[in-house]
Amino acid sequence: MKKRPFIIAVSWAAVAVCMGIIFSLSAQNGEESGETSIWLLFLLKLPISEAFLRTAAHFLEFTGLAVLVYNALYQTCLKPRPLISFAIASAYAVTDEIHQHFVADRVCSVSDWFVDSLGALAGVAAVSLLFYIFSYIKRRRLR
Repeated sequence: MKKRPFIIAVSWAAVAVCMGIIFSLSAQNGEESGETSIWLLFLLKLPISEAFLRTAAHFLEFTGLAVLVYNALYQTCLKPRPLISFAIASAYAVTDEIHQHFVADRVCSVSDWFVDSLGALAGVAAVSLLFYIFSYIKRRRLR
């Protein structure tokens, strides 16, 4: 695969934007974070608890981050993409929890890091599966 500098830059910029969004959400104090959760519950109109919504949000934001990192690594032609993608997303989850320790009414939680890492693992697994399926289809067409 030929390296394309613009695509590589955009891919890594998407990673940075995702990390920035996660950082800004973590910078909300406890009251602001609660208001965001209530607003999302109202917007989604789903019969779920605030605790479930928060857990799902942790999972999904790090799923997205891992997918974006995987794509950036793919565009950069670096391997092993699944391992590095998971490591970067999980390490960022650690820094996210440490950051929350210093925000009013927020805590550093190992269980949140675990959920974040599970989300990263799910993202890496999903994108790896898609890459495998597409490469399998491509190989079958070349026969």
